[in-house]
Order: sequence, then C-alpha cells, then structure tokens
Amino acid sequence: MHVDLNSFFPSCEELRDPTLKGKPHAVIMTDEVKYRITRGAVASCSYEARKYGVRSAISLFAAKQLCPQLILNPVDKAYYQQVSQKVMRLLEEYADVLERTSIDEAYLDCTKKIAENSDISIEEYAAKIKYAIKQQCGLLSSIGVSTTKSTAKIASDFKKPDGLTIVYADKLQTFLGNLDVDRIAGIGIKTQHALKEEMGIKTIGQLAKCDVQSLMDKFGKKNGLWMWQVANGRDKDIVSPREDNISISTEQTLDHATTDKVKILQYLNGLVDEVYERTKRHGYMFRTVGVKLVRTDFSIETREMSFSNLRNDRESIASVLEELVDRFSFLDNTSNDNNNNNSNKSKLAYRKVGIKISNLVRSEKQKNQSQQKTLLDYI
Repeated sequence: MHVDLNSFFPSCEELRDPTLKGKPHAVIMTDEVKYRITRGAVASCSYEARKYGVRSAISLFAAKQLCPQLILNPVDKAYYQQVSQKVMRLLEEYADVLERTSIDEAYLDCTKKIAENSDISIEEYAAKIKYAIKQQCGLLSSIGVSTTKSTAKIASDFKKPDGLTIVYADKLQTFLGNLDVDRIAGIGIKTQHALKEEMGIKTIGQLAKCDVQSLMDKFGKKNGLWMWQVANGRDKDIVSPREDNISISTEQTLDHATTDKVKILQYLNGLVDEVYERTKRHGYMFRTVGVKLVRTDFSIETREMSFSNLRNDRESIASVLEELVDRFSFLDNTSNDNNNNNSNKSKLAYRKVGIKISNLVRSEKQKNQSQQKTLLDYI
C-alpha cells in the first residue's frame, strides 16, 4: 500500500484553525511571520485554492492574482512533523513493514496481516486505515494498493482527495496501459522528453511493449531495465524501513478473545523477554514503550509511554505495562446483559496484543555522543 496524506500542510493548518476549512488558503515558504506575509512561494494549498489555479511552487504574487482572497500561513515544519509522526505511528500498527518516504507519504507491506485476517478483504483493511487516520489524526488520505510499490504509488494518486484504488495483478496492465509515462515516480522531465519526443513513447502501455534493449541503450542498463519492469508490473523493489524510522515490536493472537484486563496483562508480560532480547541483540537503547490491542472487529488501539532518558533494561519495559493497559477501555464482564448487549460485548473483545519499542538509538552511537566534548567543556 502507498498512503498519501492529502494536501498535508494546509490540512495541518486546519487542525489548529478549523475556520480555514472550506476556504482557499495556502502555506507559504517565507521568512515573514503570519499576518505580515508579502513575499515567498506557495509550498502547498487547499483544494479550494486549487480551483482558482493556485499551485505549489508558484510565487505569492501569482497566487494572489489568481485568488485575491487567499488566506496565508507561513510554513511551520516542526508542527507538521509532529502531526506526521502521529500518523506514522498509527500506520506502523497496520503494517508488517513501514517505509516512510516523506513527511506525508509512506509505503506499507501488509501481506502477513491481511493473510492472518482471512475474514477481512483488502479493500476493508485499506478502508480501516483511512478511517483510523481520519478519526485519530483528523486528516484525509488517499491509498493505492497493488502488487508493486510503483503501481501502488500511481494508484494512490489516481483518486484525490480521499481516494482508495486497488489494482489487482490481473488488472495491472489494463490500469497502467493508457496512463501518461510521467505518472511513474522517478521518471524526470528529461527522461519524459526523450521518451515522448525522441522515441514516441507517451503512455505506460507503450513503454511496456517497447524493446527493453533499446531502453537500456538509451538510458543505461539499470534505468532502462527499471522503466520496462515498472511498466510491466515486474519491479521487485521491497518495502524497507529507513534507519531513522526503526521500531521493534512483537504481538500474539489470544487463544480466546477477551475483555479481561488481568489476562491481557499476562499475555503482554509473556512477550517482554522476546522484545527485550531483540532490542538487546541489535544493540539498541530505547526511550518509548507502547502497547497495542486489537479488537475482534480488527480496530487497533495503542498507548505509549516515553522515558525522559534512554533505557536498555528489561525492567523498564515490564514496569510500564500495567499503567499502559489501564489506559484502555474494558467492558464489565460481570454485568448481566441481554443477548443483544452480549453480542456487542463479544464484538468489542480484544483478540490480539502487542508490545512496541521505539525511539531507538544504537548503544555505540550513544556512547560516542556522550564522549564528545561540548563548548562548555572547553570553557
């Protein structure tokens, strides 16, 4: 899956100022402060502003000519990063592997999780992710699903905003066939010109049928082969986490779904040794411990706790589990409800538990940092 947060910067501004919703507004790259913005360029804009022709990268002067009533906000990267981190932590819970590619985009390999949940379809699983992002983070997203990262990326851009496009393997060639070659992420302007003007290749379908040797001769063996593979849905690029987005987690499906807090805590305590040994084996120190509980309707809930300093001991994991579990909502198993209420209770029971260790730093790196002298050392 490829998840794209729609109109991310402006949407973040709407989170802290809901009066912006439904209005044309833009986030401006400028060194000026809010209410005094007179110069700069558009970093991003709301969909209402796009109806007037406002686009990213155009000057503020041009944007105001197109839309005189355009509301302006300066870029606040630190705030956008906080919102992004919240979304990415949520996505981690739905992915076997998460690869964050930018502040507002990520790839998810969900193969195992969907295979484990045989009674939920791919479309339902993706829809749950979209719903979770909207409910927990207040943002709209578009998701593309396919058998390759490149096609998933194209699919996520196919219906915006708030889109969901699934491209199954047997429909891949049909889906890509009539799309312009510039829809492939990684094909730049110069390559587009060479394909269209020099080789007469305008669509992905035409690129797929092109002789691969001629592409390799024209663009080099690596790039030529890659373009041909993407066009034919044969690229093998895997979803791989970036070094700065690594977390270590483990989870277990319960023998029987339950709302018994004591039993859930027992299962979690049984996972501590595994996640601690993996953290220790990889040489990590950690700052954050999280608990994940999955209900029988596959909805995911998480709670986290961060220490003020880095830790590397087992007890730091085990000692916070009870407090984290107490933050979840549990139903009263002792009440005598009618059959209808009992069915609701069963639906809301927890079926899977997990522990996640994050904010990791390699011990060697931490040691080297502690040995570095500061300006005060010299003074």
